[in-house]
Amino acid sequence: MSTKIELPTHRTRRSGLGSSTHGLPDGVARLRSPSVVFEQTLTGFGGSQRARHLGQDTIRGRERTVRQLQAFSGAFPWQPVWGAPLYDRWSAALADQVATSTVIAHQQKVGLYLTYLCEPAYGWREVCQELFGTFNERALWDLNRVRHSQEYVGRPNRNRPLTRPEIRSLIGQIDPEIRRLQSVGLKGALSAARDLALLTTTYAWGLRRREAARLDLHDWRRQPRLPEFGDFGGLAVRWGKAMAGQPPRRRTVVSVWPWAVSTVRFYVEHVRPLFYQGRRDDGVMFPTERGSRISERSLNDRFAHWRDKAGLAEELGPHCLRHTYVTRLIESGYDAGFVTEQVGHSHAATTAIYTALSSEYKNLQVRQHLEAAEAEVLRLAFAQAELEAECDEEMAITLALQGAESRRGA
Repeated sequence: MSTKIELPTHRTRRSGLGSSTHGLPDGVARLRSPSVVFEQTLTGFGGSQRARHLGQDTIRGRERTVRQLQAFSGAFPWQPVWGAPLYDRWSAALADQVATSTVIAHQQKVGLYLTYLCEPAYGWREVCQELFGTFNERALWDLNRVRHSQEYVGRPNRNRPLTRPEIRSLIGQIDPEIRRLQSVGLKGALSAARDLALLTTTYAWGLRRREAARLDLHDWRRQPRLPEFGDFGGLAVRWGKAMAGQPPRRRTVVSVWPWAVSTVRFYVEHVRPLFYQGRRDDGVMFPTERGSRISERSLNDRFAHWRDKAGLAEELGPHCLRHTYVTRLIESGYDAGFVTEQVGHSHAATTAIYTALSSEYKNLQVRQHLEAAEAEVLRLAFAQAELEAECDEEMAITLALQGAESRRGA
């Protein structure tokens, strides 16, 4: 005969928001099952995150990480095995597979869950001790985390600006490929033309993947002081990177490069309508041939397709285009504050991480400095020579006057 133990209901003060009977009526008993209790801790954790207005995708990602750690350990968080040795083995296993920034993100997710579990207001300490006779008080404090001591912890060879030859090779190859596909009658010319506009927009307006994939046609704006750009003087970004628990941040990116505006205008007027032959135009900026909006994953795939055809390094991703945009603006002499506003950063220090000035630009800056220094030296030398000439002239005049006075006196 199995033993049934009734967990605290939502009427029990100690259970709080993390009530282990979330979603069940009062008086319903539960089996003494660790897996059931574990699932209820995740349900309560999700509820506490939702109360902070976090999105479902964020909550599911955190729950998924906790489940992975539980499967890795073969134990539950109230058991003593959840401690420093486990976290070290798990983090070491992650470090062999993913970037440092990803390891930090996973550790933060686990830390949030353990903070919730150890919070007395949610009552899980009493529940676990009553059901299983144990609760790991050190579960949170033993978490050995990677030290995040600098702004950027990504891999140096991944999210970096592309050089000028690399960007020319990446984007410049697409138009000849479109013509080749059209000449031999192969499918893919239309998608390639869309990819040209997609990568151009991502690069020339400094967009993130999500921002580019979710653009609509009405996001383009006229700018009164930029009449030469017409309807494409600016771009309203509606799906910017959000702060925790906040909606996506919005910004307007002002167009800066005429060649990019010409590419996008040609796409909107001549290429995009071909995706809507026989169906209603839904206003999506970058649709697929199947009638849906291009996804972030598809954007990654399309970038990888053209990257490989251009012979670029396989670790490069579409976010490199955003880094390239920041670098080119700085090299072109745009104010750092303007660049920060364009890319939607809260701090100029974040923008500085994106900047990797080319050797050509740095050499030019040194040359200009040297030439300015040489010019200053020459200016001082000429000024000194002029001063000495003036002094000599004054001295000659003085001597001549003295000689004349002497002759008159004699």
